Amino acid sequence: HNRTIDITDIVKSPLAMNLLTKLILVGAFPAHVYGASFAGQTLAFAAPSKLPSVNVMRGFPDPDMINVAEYCAGKNVVMLDFQEPSPPRDPAQQVPGYLESQEALKEAGVDEVIVYCVNDPAVMQAWADDQKVGGSMIKFMADPAGELTKALDVQMTDAGPPSVGIIGRCKRHAVHAIDGEIKTMRISEGPGDPAGDDDPSATLAEGFLAAIKSE
Repeated sequence: HNRTIDITDIVKSPLAMNLLTKLILVGAFPAHVYGASFAGQTLAFAAPSKLPSVNVMRGFPDPDMINVAEYCAGKNVVMLDFQEPSPPRDPAQQVPGYLESQEALKEAGVDEVIVYCVNDPAVMQAWADDQKVGGSMIKFMADPAGELTKALDVQMTDAGPPSVGIIGRCKRHAVHAIDGEIKTMRISEGPGDPAGDDDPSATLAEGFLAAIKSE
């Protein structure tokens, strides 16, 4: 069945038109409307209402295959893509920020934070080791075929990254889901900044924790 989505305050930019087209295309399946924040504006976009039943990988050299929907069933989770290992201007804000916010996240009901990227499990394991997340609530997973990225409709489609050899990547985003149902989703991007490097605040720990608390 179709759902009508009311969009207001759409800024006039190529990014806005791209996302408006996506909203029209996704009308054929259940969706929630969320906000991508940039330059003081909030732009509506659609995303699936539930975490998809697709596989990611965890660990190396003998990675486990994990079905996202099954793994997150019965859990309160935050899922993140941070565009690593190409960090923004202050990489200390990213994973370290979530490490420092573990108690606050737990108080908000979050059981686990999953960091994933369109990359292989060897890279993700090396990044996890570098960030010293062992024993924490933060888990690193790989989306090597981009299945989760495509299912969440967060592929980076801007022409800029492919022009410099960055192909098939995922937008910088954060998802809060309870028992597989997506409650909140934020994307950090803006005109001329498809990776959200200039203003990643919507998906960093402080900003996203505030979004979770306001649900």
